[in-house]
Amino acid sequence: MKIQNLLFLLFISITQCQTIIDKLSKDERFSTLLSHLDSTGLIPLVNNLTSGTLFAPDNDAFTKFEGEVDKKVLMYHFVNKGMTMDMFHHGQLKESLLVLPGYLGPDHEAQRFKVSNNDKGWSVNQARVVDEDIKVDNHTYIQVIDRVMTLPSLLGDSTKTNNEIVYDLMATTEIIHLLQKKKPFTLFLTNLKTPLEKYNAIESTYLQSEYGKQDLSTFFKYSIIDKVIYMDEFTSGKTTFKSLSGDSLVIASTKKSMTVNDIPIVQSDILAANGIIHLIDETFHPNSIEFNARKYMYGANSTYMVEYMDQYHLDQYLDQTENNYTFLVPPNDAINKTLLSKAWLSYHIIKDAWPQQNLNDNMLLDSQYQSYALDQHYQKIPVSVEHEVSIYSGHSIQFGHARVIGDEVSVGNDIIYQISEPLSLPGDILEKLVLDLDFSTFIATLYVSQVVQEIKATQGLTLFVPTNDAFQKLGLVTKYLVHPTAKAQLQTVLRYHAAANSLLYYNDMKNITMETLANETLVIKQNESGTVTVGDSATVTASDLLVSNGVVHKLSQVLIPSQLVITNQNLLVGIESNTMLQILERVGLLDVINQENIVVLAPSDKAFSRINLDDLFLDAVQMERIAKLHIIPREWQDRWIAQNPSHDKSEYPTLLSDDDKVTIRENEKGELWIDVKNGGENDRAHVTGLGRVSAGGGVLAIDTVLLPIRRGLFGLPWIWSLVVILTLVIIIGGILSIVGFFGYKIYNRRRLGYRPIF
Repeated sequence: MKIQNLLFLLFISITQCQTIIDKLSKDERFSTLLSHLDSTGLIPLVNNLTSGTLFAPDNDAFTKFEGEVDKKVLMYHFVNKGMTMDMFHHGQLKESLLVLPGYLGPDHEAQRFKVSNNDKGWSVNQARVVDEDIKVDNHTYIQVIDRVMTLPSLLGDSTKTNNEIVYDLMATTEIIHLLQKKKPFTLFLTNLKTPLEKYNAIESTYLQSEYGKQDLSTFFKYSIIDKVIYMDEFTSGKTTFKSLSGDSLVIASTKKSMTVNDIPIVQSDILAANGIIHLIDETFHPNSIEFNARKYMYGANSTYMVEYMDQYHLDQYLDQTENNYTFLVPPNDAINKTLLSKAWLSYHIIKDAWPQQNLNDNMLLDSQYQSYALDQHYQKIPVSVEHEVSIYSGHSIQFGHARVIGDEVSVGNDIIYQISEPLSLPGDILEKLVLDLDFSTFIATLYVSQVVQEIKATQGLTLFVPTNDAFQKLGLVTKYLVHPTAKAQLQTVLRYHAAANSLLYYNDMKNITMETLANETLVIKQNESGTVTVGDSATVTASDLLVSNGVVHKLSQVLIPSQLVITNQNLLVGIESNTMLQILERVGLLDVINQENIVVLAPSDKAFSRINLDDLFLDAVQMERIAKLHIIPREWQDRWIAQNPSHDKSEYPTLLSDDDKVTIRENEKGELWIDVKNGGENDRAHVTGLGRVSAGGGVLAIDTVLLPIRRGLFGLPWIWSLVVILTLVIIIGGILSIVGFFGYKIYNRRRLGYRPIF
């Protein structure tokens, strides 16, 4: 009995002294492993293990292994605790004997491997356990695996293995270099192929551009914690960590799931030499990445606008977040570098944010171009909105002549519009006016009066420009105003249409007064229908033509200031009716024609060339009669033909007499003709022009000199006087004949002795 006990104790002693090396030496499957342990000098270390587990690759595993087997690789296969496989669980992480100083923290944590259990059995990392629980002693075991376990790669390399698209994006920043450092990190890596899916197309393009590297780096830093957090070792509940971006990441774990910021972790504990990777099935959207106009322009490939705005010190508009602006951005290739200026760039920035639904046709918006020529006001940008009537909804929007491409882009408090072409700054006033042929008369008067430089130099100009038709309505007044002798009067008229330092746009013209350059006040009203009346009756027919120094409005009539007095004599001078003026002066009627409600019929000098002026000037009486025949003492008539269907002409007495009348008729062409009443065919004149004067009268220019009728007895023309005389002679003669006949009869009867019978 004693011998049996001694043998048992001897057996126990021998067994307890057996090492892993002894066990490996007895099994041909591990000859290669023993050789590597010997060559790396690890046999003494292994022999000194009092407790441990070796995951031992067999000879075939080393045959398949293509890497270098060094001391680190071998130590990675040891655990400093004896464990059978039933002591492991799926997903468990175990520390090996391999320690890489600093890789996993300042405490020199050992490198881990991961144990898995599935329908194919147990495995560690990628190596399958093919023989379990070979006992060395009570504290030491060998687990046979079919592969040599490779050391975990650094986080950067591991990222490439798990999601190459994310790796490529990281490689454009410093993040890959960060993840390759010998420092511990936890990386939450998306398993999606679209890591920027939570950003719109512009934001995504920006983040992937050279300009978005810093924000892209922030995006990735949001998913990195600068310590190692193993989910296998994470207790249930919630813990908040600070990521490298400074944002908070909340990791929550329950028996059923693990999440980070409420995003499910779909695969945890992917080992890396300097940390751990956890896969998530979404992407983060860090609040620390703030987008502004600058970043959106980069994302929309409007890089030139950003570059030039920085160059001209307008970067505050791109980076600010306090105020609202609307940016109009043309394509890079459409920008003419020769036109670049701070003013031009500022003209592409609009005060306030203007989404499409707030834009209306004919709006004027304030740009950020503060112009000296506008008296330090902001230059306006015109807006056109054309609603399309079709089966497709939508509308076309233009800023100036530039068409909006696509929809608006909102970023923060700002709006960005892509436009088809750059805007043009409102140009020189004359260059603008000359483009409208309807302004040619006005432009001519500017040069004739020499007011043109004054208009161009006026800051904050509001100018009402009469059309050619408006000047035509003035008739002979226009001819007078452009006459050299009327230069001062023309200047007054033109200045009356302009105001300095008083920008009035269409929406501003509502029952206000404007102090003009002529030092007279102009009353402007707008009725409920939107019609703007300037002065007494002139209406604005087109508004808001923007020019460099102000705004221009088209006017239906020429405005004549009350201080300006235009007389009939002025009009005669204007149409150069010199002979008529000479006659009126000789007969002393110049003062008469300038009185109130006097209309002058003014034959041209060519008309007077058809009569003998020498004889006329010698006949003072006839000259006076001709002059008076051409003067109608009557107020001006807007229509010289009475509105009566039964009459095709109207008669007007002249200054010559109430009997010496002229008739005015209108033919089918609308032309006016003047006849001397009861005159011959030669006493007919065609009206070639009309002009109203301040005193209520005016001038009718005619092409023929009207001749007064020569009058005899009874004030009748000579021929009618002869007719009357002959008629009276015949009547008197007839009466005398009858009286004589009856007188003779009575006398003869009495002579013959006849007596009356009673």
